[in-house]
Amino acid sequence: MLRKIFLFCVLFCAFICADAIITPNDFEGGDSERIEAAIKKACESGERSIEIPRFNKGRNSAIWLIDRAILLPDDFTLVLRDCLVRLSPGVKDNIIRNAGAVVGKLAPNRNISITGVGKAVLSGGVESHYAPVSGDRNGWRTIGILFCGVRGFSIENITLQNTQAWGISVENGSCDGRISNITFDDKNDIRNQDGVDIRKGCHDITIENIFGSVGDDAVALTGLMRDVKPQDRKVGGSGMQFGGDWSTGDDDIYNITIRNVRAKCLGGHGIIRLLNQDGIRMYNIIVRDVVDTAAGADPRAQATIRIGDVNYWSIRRSKMGEMRNILIDGVMARGKVAVWIKGPLSDSAIRNVFVDSGETKRYDISAPTENVILD
Repeated sequence: MLRKIFLFCVLFCAFICADAIITPNDFEGGDSERIEAAIKKACESGERSIEIPRFNKGRNSAIWLIDRAILLPDDFTLVLRDCLVRLSPGVKDNIIRNAGAVVGKLAPNRNISITGVGKAVLSGGVESHYAPVSGDRNGWRTIGILFCGVRGFSIENITLQNTQAWGISVENGSCDGRISNITFDDKNDIRNQDGVDIRKGCHDITIENIFGSVGDDAVALTGLMRDVKPQDRKVGGSGMQFGGDWSTGDDDIYNITIRNVRAKCLGGHGIIRLLNQDGIRMYNIIVRDVVDTAAGADPRAQATIRIGDVNYWSIRRSKMGEMRNILIDGVMARGKVAVWIKGPLSDSAIRNVFVDSGETKRYDISAPTENVILD
């Protein structure tokens, strides 16, 4: 008897908990309206979490078509359960961004999580939504997931498919974050299909278990800015950085760990890119276990690891000491160069670099270095 009572209690609690999950299927309207209604309800109830399930009752189909970005507030978890969420044809917006990133202002957010369960897919569409030129020239709305000024975040267990430019971009002081178990499914039929981009002012972030195919760099740390006149400064302007292309006084990129990246670049760019210019410092960066998975007829990457550049500066080029304390450990290269050092580098170590054939150079060093150990 006690066993039966116990099993009944377990089943009853499971039923109550399942019934308490807030999903867009609980609401009426278009897909974006229903997702927004679910988020609002979760905030009002204190649940602060919703789940987008595989089946969309409103469409009687296993797809969710959104006509604007899903905005996530503070202390919020979005669960994507075995679902496909896609930008509707022609929509020019992110798939997801933090709620504080509003055109004309930026309110920092905190503690935001995006978690996939099963096969969770976020899709930028089936073709370019921008003409005549696709890609990042069209600004920050081409980014799949945009987090700007978010302290405490996680993005994990999802596939990003056919993004309108970059897949994930984290910028303007975002920190204490984790991006993990991400698969990219890009075809390089849209320009600038980077995987994960970490922008100026970000720190204390782990990026791990990155897979699939991208059109541009799979993981890029890019500290860049422009000398914008004060009267021209606008948060959420036309550029690729929502937070603006000017100095904030705290623009360094540091304490970033990148590990277990197994990807190929269909655009012939790179797998990992470390780039700083305009006085932005980049330091305490760990990159481990990077494999270029290109094979056969796949385009060869320009370099598996690219450090620095002679281009992409607006105020001035990077100086010695501004890129430092970089550890690269474990590289399997199938491109033209395994490690290409194109900007000043100091106090760093690069080891366990392997190439799959004589067609791939291990190192190409075209910039000054100080206290850099190469194995």
